[in-house]
Amino acid sequence: MKTAAMPETEQIVCPCGSQALPVDVFQTPTRRYVRCPGCDLVFLNPRPLGTLVEEFYREDYDEAYGEAEASSDRHPVFESVTRRLGLYRQPPGRLLDVGCGDGAFLSLCQLAGWTCYGLELSKKAVVRAARRQLTVLPSDWLEQTGEREPFDVITLVNVLETVTNPASLLRQVAGALTPSGLVVIRATNGAFHLPMRTPARWVGSRYDQAFHLFLYSPQALRSMLKGIGLHTIAIYNSVPSRGPLTPASPWMSRLKWRIGATAFWSCAEVLYKVTGGRMVWAPSFELIAERGDGLS
Repeated sequence: MKTAAMPETEQIVCPCGSQALPVDVFQTPTRRYVRCPGCDLVFLNPRPLGTLVEEFYREDYDEAYGEAEASSDRHPVFESVTRRLGLYRQPPGRLLDVGCGDGAFLSLCQLAGWTCYGLELSKKAVVRAARRQLTVLPSDWLEQTGEREPFDVITLVNVLETVTNPASLLRQVAGALTPSGLVVIRATNGAFHLPMRTPARWVGSRYDQAFHLFLYSPQALRSMLKGIGLHTIAIYNSVPSRGPLTPASPWMSRLKWRIGATAFWSCAEVLYKVTGGRMVWAPSFELIAERGDGLS
């Protein structure tokens, strides 16, 4: 997301509600990232106005990134999330994908036997999902009140980094689950990306483009979920996509990306196994949480 395209900004407090003064993490000419001392969450502050963020994803995101999202580059990610879900819950059942895009991930879930629904802001992505014969609910469905049939599983694949109030969204998600329902989340891993900023800049990479509104460590996300009443039952390294670049990008750039991503993924998996799952160091991670008693 380019902040220059959204010049109006606002100051925010951490979604955990802490009033402690956040600590500076890093700054660029256009961005300032801070860390909450209470929960370890890293976030952009100040940031674009929430209304402008929503407008960007509704009207402009697809034009900027739709080609990459619609390519096969994300399929390894979707297959990984589907496989991990299968370790903890099997169809039949109702599944909702928040931020479903063009429905590529939902299609995999449907093939696995789930009854699938999606939520999506981007107007153009909704049209493409409809072409796949997928059911996309109104984008404000989670905010609606009244009797609704709950879901057995709700997935958020690289969504929490980009929403303006992740804690509020997760409360809505928890409220839409069955009593033992699962939340499956894939998120950018701050424990990996923050230490990588300096070496990436040494080699001339425009690495700061990897940072969005929020940057989660596994512990920060676990803490946020616990405060809402969602119990984390597993955290994994997530496989990398085949590239953040578009299919039209030079083949050498795509090759370099794939080699680098594979190397980091292999190292992260070794560390994960050696530490008994305590060290999660891949560029993204997957988290499985279950709704429990005491939902806040």
